[in-house]
Amino acid sequence: MFNMLQQLKDMKSKISDFKKIIENAAFFGKSSDGKVQVKVSGKGILLNVDISESLSNRENINLDILEAYNNAKSEADDFYNNEMNKVTGGMQLPFDMKSFL
Repeated sequence: MFNMLQQLKDMKSKISDFKKIIENAAFFGKSSDGKVQVKVSGKGILLNVDISESLSNRENINLDILEAYNNAKSEADDFYNNEMNKVTGGMQLPFDMKSFL
């Protein structure tokens, strides 16, 4: 019983550290032509959009922003999953931790 409580306490500490890592992480994504770059937080929140002045076709700017965001968000999600596996030792949790961060 004591061993189980100790394991839960250790996991709580690891999750607290994990939360700090995710909060401080930032990821970048670019459009395929490299003219739009975005920055997202570890939680996937859009922090910045940088649009090159050389972008001549303003009609596709929405698609470029979406593409860049999706690339950065995918990178953030991969990072989250890898870090979560470190915290849980690969054990699948019955809930999504993102809702607690």
